[in-house]
Amino acid sequence: MSAKVAGTIMYKTEQGQYDFLVQPQVDASYKMLVTNKQDDQTPLAAVLIAIQVQLNIDVNELRLINLANINLEGENVSFFVFQWGAHETDFYTEQLRIISEAGFRFANPSEFTELLDKLEVTSVPHLN
Repeated sequence: MSAKVAGTIMYKTEQGQYDFLVQPQVDASYKMLVTNKQDDQTPLAAVLIAIQVQLNIDVNELRLINLANINLEGENVSFFVFQWGAHETDFYTEQLRIISEAGFRFANPSEFTELLDKLEVTSVPHLN
């Protein structure tokens, strides 16, 4: 049996604000990047593989900031928060295009907090 794991990436915008990776839904809401963990994977490995495969992001550029648990559709799910390393604007412009094509985008902190409020976070991620 495989378990779900979830994650987000935060990156610092040109304005100095951290935005968070989300997947927009048709009803103007958001959901997290979610994947299934295989029996031979750790939760961390599963979410990193999903980030690498689905979003074409070099996971070596990410730093684990926090780990929490969320209630996702009645299931207790590990939730990983990563921070993207600092890069030039051109790097992010290209990466954001690729991420958008994969059906994801970055939300501002208030939008992200709204999403977290719906997910019953059992330990609050440190978002700064």
